Amino acid sequence: MSGITACLAGAQETWITDYPAKELLDNITRNVQKAIAPEYQPQCQIQGYTWGDCSSDFAVKNKNSFSRILAADCFWMPWEHENLVRSMLYLMDMSPDARVLAIAGFHTGRAKLAGFFDEAEAQGLVVEHIHEEDVAGNRREWAKERDGGLENHTERKRWLVLAVLKRRTT
Repeated sequence: MSGITACLAGAQETWITDYPAKELLDNITRNVQKAIAPEYQPQCQIQGYTWGDCSSDFAVKNKNSFSRILAADCFWMPWEHENLVRSMLYLMDMSPDARVLAIAGFHTGRAKLAGFFDEAEAQGLVVEHIHEEDVAGNRREWAKERDGGLENHTERKRWLVLAVLKRRTT
């Protein structure tokens, strides 16, 4: 889990969010308790959050307050890309150094990921860097489509897309 990794890497404050279902949040809580030493757990907050929400207590309190947003494997629902990007822009701080780190596997298809990046750019995020990396650490350029869209399902699961996005400044 990316939020646990951020906590273990020494982030001063980390919010791990997921859909506000008790079962999901309880599971995240158990994972945090198992993976992070008790003295560091207060730096790791867990919060239910629905993408696109700009009116909940959590959203209002944290408007423009996160310098880094790590989005990992949350792009598989294209109908939610607009809400996901809206949340990113709402919660990301206004500093020119603020970034969204996007990481995802191709297990649900390349087209779904490409749609996220199109939506991000349409709403005001710019892709600063993007590449693909396989399980052995080999890198290649990002492509919205490979092999005419007939990419081998087993082969594509060996790859991730890694991207850094920032706010458009003009």
